[in-house]
Amino acid sequence: MDPETPQTATVSSKFNFTDADVTFKSSDGVLFHVHRKNLEVCSEGFPPAGFPTLGEVVDLPETSVTLDLLFQFVYPQRHPALDTTPFEVLAPLAEASEKYQVFPAMNICHIRMRDMVHEHPVEVAVYATKHDYPFLVSEVAPMVISMDSVKVIEMLPQNLILPWVRYVQHWHVLQQAALILPAGFSVNPHNNNAPVSAFGAYPGGFHSSCSWTHYIVTILQRLGAGVRALRSLDTVFDMNTPDVDDCCQRAMAVWRRQIEDGIKTIPKFSTFL
Repeated sequence: MDPETPQTATVSSKFNFTDADVTFKSSDGVLFHVHRKNLEVCSEGFPPAGFPTLGEVVDLPETSVTLDLLFQFVYPQRHPALDTTPFEVLAPLAEASEKYQVFPAMNICHIRMRDMVHEHPVEVAVYATKHDYPFLVSEVAPMVISMDSVKVIEMLPQNLILPWVRYVQHWHVLQQAALILPAGFSVNPHNNNAPVSAFGAYPGGFHSSCSWTHYIVTILQRLGAGVRALRSLDTVFDMNTPDVDDCCQRAMAVWRRQIEDGIKTIPKFSTFL
């Protein structure tokens, strides 16, 4: 609380109601004169209408940009659509709407944060986990697999690190399994009955199908890049040539399908929380 506000303090141009009965001050020194009744109806995180403030100014840690958007959701007017709001503005607004339980803002922020999963997967995952949006958590977690693991750990809060490590371990197990050709495969797709190791060798030696041998080596090299390869199977199995034999295409399709089936068995990240 700040009972002595300088007369020269900046006042929000949108929230300067003369009959306002509560005043908030942003972290960058802007005053917002709003009505407690509106806050009481639209939120649960602000003082109720019967709560005396004795003319004091309530300091909030949010910036004026965040509060300017947030308070628009507590009045009977067309609310901001946020469809062009940059993530640097959207993220703190979404956090504030959850913190103060401003219900009209929470849903639209959740929708817009979901729209940002491809550009900011880790930040969205942290937001969804913190505020209990399990569907969004499960949707975004596989995308984060493609990122640098050290960077991800550095961005996660302490309580999410262990669940994340356990989740990623399932992807590592699958990645190692993906390096083994499907049962019965040979280095020659015309002879898929000979036993085969992870590198396509079998007791009879290599067959003469040089293209298939090249495909196997190429795919194994790509899969060997780590778990992130499992998130880009189109690239892993792209031979960048239009003249792949039908038998080779069928063999690669079986291999890929085996990996995709394995991905479906990985538990959702939300189950580790």
